Amino acid sequence: MDLTKLPPALKGKVILDKDVLNAYSSDILSNVSGQAGGVVRVTDADDVHSLVSWALSESVPIVARGGGSSLDGECVPFGGAVVVDFATHLNKIIDIDKENMLALVQPGLINRELNRRLEEHGLFFPPNPGSWEISTVGGNVSTNAAGPRSYRYGSTKSWVQAIDAVLGTGKRVWYGTRARKSSSGLDMVRLLAGSEGTLGIFTSILLRLAPLPQKRVGVTIALPDIEAATKAVVKLAHSPFIAISAIEFLDESCIDALNSVYSSSLPESPSLLMLEIESTASGESEVLSSLLDMLTEFGPMGEPLYFDDANAMWDLRGKTTLALEKLYGPRFRDDVAVPVSRFPELVQGSRKIFSNTALHPSFFGHAGDGNLHLEFNRNLLSKSKLDALLSSLYSLTVDLGGTLTGEHGIGSSKLPYLKMEIGGAALNSMRQIKMALDPKGILNPGKGY
Repeated sequence: MDLTKLPPALKGKVILDKDVLNAYSSDILSNVSGQAGGVVRVTDADDVHSLVSWALSESVPIVARGGGSSLDGECVPFGGAVVVDFATHLNKIIDIDKENMLALVQPGLINRELNRRLEEHGLFFPPNPGSWEISTVGGNVSTNAAGPRSYRYGSTKSWVQAIDAVLGTGKRVWYGTRARKSSSGLDMVRLLAGSEGTLGIFTSILLRLAPLPQKRVGVTIALPDIEAATKAVVKLAHSPFIAISAIEFLDESCIDALNSVYSSSLPESPSLLMLEIESTASGESEVLSSLLDMLTEFGPMGEPLYFDDANAMWDLRGKTTLALEKLYGPRFRDDVAVPVSRFPELVQGSRKIFSNTALHPSFFGHAGDGNLHLEFNRNLLSKSKLDALLSSLYSLTVDLGGTLTGEHGIGSSKLPYLKMEIGGAALNSMRQIKMALDPKGILNPGKGY
């Protein structure tokens, strides 16, 4: 690969410094590592188009990167691939259409920053992954990220109206419209969303927005054990008359880690629910009262802890992974999801799988939509023992009608296990689509399927 052959407009944007390349050769949160052959800090859509066209002609692999917060190696370059850096320059809001509740943004825009700006207009972008302070919209769309509010609002894919992208064919396309609905042809928007950068490189994204609730409060409720917490989740999830927009679950190790590392004041207990309530200012008291009455049968411990600013609670919740790592050292991170009615079985079964190990597992996640996150000390397992453990976990999940990943994506880490959930015929269909949109396989090779 000779980066001196890049189009003239890109040559001043290429970085070959070894220290910089090393930083781009892994992500922040997974244990996946590779090797970047170069980094291009693109400044506009024309740069992206030129870079993909060059890569196609030279058969050079390229990988899009935003905040680098992937959890299964989605943005890690393999085989000296060129990294397309969006976070440095392509990180702006292009336009906010308040009347139609739409925002056109660049891929490198940080999720949390987008929501700060939208508050000025009485709007918000609902998906709020735990990494929202560092993850980018492009990355969120690429992995179909979710977060606490996915219980009420769904994952990122539900909020993508249109995508401007450069396909692996070198063609620049616009998929989608500004209309609220459309039945014109195949839904290419939702095909690219969640494709982990294997079909096209985004240059801008049109997002749907929602009206900002008049009042949004965070509530944490301590419960006597994990069984009570998971059963409470199921009851809450089937009680839509209470305006709950998020139902989160944390076990004791997560609570201890957040309190120890970040000096938070979460109730010390075997398990904790974090709930977000949306209401009018005048109706808040009634909603909270109904919520507490509903949870009485599960034996709540002490008084609830309230966050007048629910976002402050989510900022804290988003630090769980970092707190666990600081307290316990390097961790293997996973996310599986099942129908919410099976969530207690998933947690119980997962704990059983880990019961005879010394891996110090931690359990938490977006319980309201059946999404369990778990972490454990990866340094205590050989590759074969890790494989056996993950196979047991994924078998349990699939048997419960679930999925290997609720929001983190397949990346490279879960690629060997994908067939446990998706049959051979479905995988072949995915690969045929890949060949049609990326015939030379230059976009993020070794990921997704």
